[in-house]
Amino acid sequence: MATDRAFLARARAMLRDAVKPARNPVPPSSAMVEGAAKLFRDFTGHEPRVTKVATREMTKPFMSGDNPVLAFGELLAVEYETVRDGKTERYRHAFRKQSRPLIAASHDGKSLYILGGEYEFTDRGIVDK
Repeated sequence: MATDRAFLARARAMLRDAVKPARNPVPPSSAMVEGAAKLFRDFTGHEPRVTKVATREMTKPFMSGDNPVLAFGELLAVEYETVRDGKTERYRHAFRKQSRPLIAASHDGKSLYILGGEYEFTDRGIVDK
């Protein structure tokens, strides 16, 4: 229960601090909202609470509509592979507790989103602030 409260507090703080994206005049369909709620129930075993979260930067597919997402936890680390100076490299970044973003899924479970967090991407890769 305390974890739920901390998670919701972080989501509310992100909402308070975020720049509001342009809004689509068409609200998300009830099927999309229910799909996200069902995925959340199936994953966590408890009922979701509806909270609106806006992020500072959003991808085009997310901004193309007011699509509901389900924030289901904090992102502890990220691993990725990239080509750097002509060589394929693998990286892993473990976020400090105070820097962790939220991780969310689209209403249909086919896309993941990283929301907020105190980090930046630099020439050294992901760096906590």
